[in-house]
Amino acid sequence: MADAYTRIADAIVPSVYAQYSFEEHVHSLDIYQAGILFSDPAIASKLSMGGRSVDMPGWKDLGNDPSEPVNDDPADSIEMKKIGARREVAARNVRAQAWGIPDLTSILAGDDPQKLIVRRQTDYWQRANKLTLLGILKGVLADNIANDGGDLVRVTGASIVDTDIIEAAYLMGDRADKFKTIWMHSKQMKALKLADLIDYVPSSEQGGPLIPYYMGLRAVVDDDIPVAAGVYTSFMFKDKAILWNELPVNTEGGPLEFDRKPRQGHGGGVTEMVGRRHFVPHVPGTRFLDAASAGEFATDAELALAANWDRTASSVKHMTFIALKTTEA
Repeated sequence: MADAYTRIADAIVPSVYAQYSFEEHVHSLDIYQAGILFSDPAIASKLSMGGRSVDMPGWKDLGNDPSEPVNDDPADSIEMKKIGARREVAARNVRAQAWGIPDLTSILAGDDPQKLIVRRQTDYWQRANKLTLLGILKGVLADNIANDGGDLVRVTGASIVDTDIIEAAYLMGDRADKFKTIWMHSKQMKALKLADLIDYVPSSEQGGPLIPYYMGLRAVVDDDIPVAAGVYTSFMFKDKAILWNELPVNTEGGPLEFDRKPRQGHGGGVTEMVGRRHFVPHVPGTRFLDAASAGEFATDAELALAANWDRTASSVKHMTFIALKTTEA
């Protein structure tokens, strides 16, 4: 694909107004405020040793064997039990994006897109990271459906109703009350609002926005969640469901690097900017297999493949999210 630069046609050349305002992206960033993501400093320390992934060995829980009564027979030894081990693997992600701005664009537009790109870096990477997270969730679900009987997925075949949350939560049996957040499409939210099933709770900030809740779960509405063939996939999360470690960009150019190309634009000059991020996302109870990645690091589309994932959690109860699939008009 050819490089794309912000050209005169992409900007507004004002004839009356001295400046113009930037049109904000409509992507929702509430997912980052809902307590779903958490970080673990131990992961960052492991990455200093290099590698494309992070091994996270751990212990399984003790079994459910009943306790046994004792006796006074010296020859009767109690049978020994063992504790099992499990191995989780998180994928390291090293990502970049680039923007190019010819000097003539700034001159004719009357505004500086270079400053704007710098200011919008945080929001851009939040949106990009959200798409990466969705790719991971898709991949974990695809593996679950293919290899674990789909016990993380509730499929209704109908529009969302109030009982769907209960049915979905009880995929985890006696852990059904651990869910804190539901991430859903606006069409699912619309159906719930029409049924008068949404409650609004003031945020902790003085004069802050009202936060929607559905059956006790904080509702995050986002039209980027998966939609395929009329099926809308919402996600229900436990607290601190996804590990997400942002790592320092210690390469020479750092997280945002500039490069001048004075001869480009036929001598007008072009400034190129490259943004970089290093991060490690992980769904507890899973292992990244890296079995279907063409490059050094998986793309969002490759993260969505079942072949790249395996569940290591011994039970669905030890997973941190489930999916609810509904159809909406």
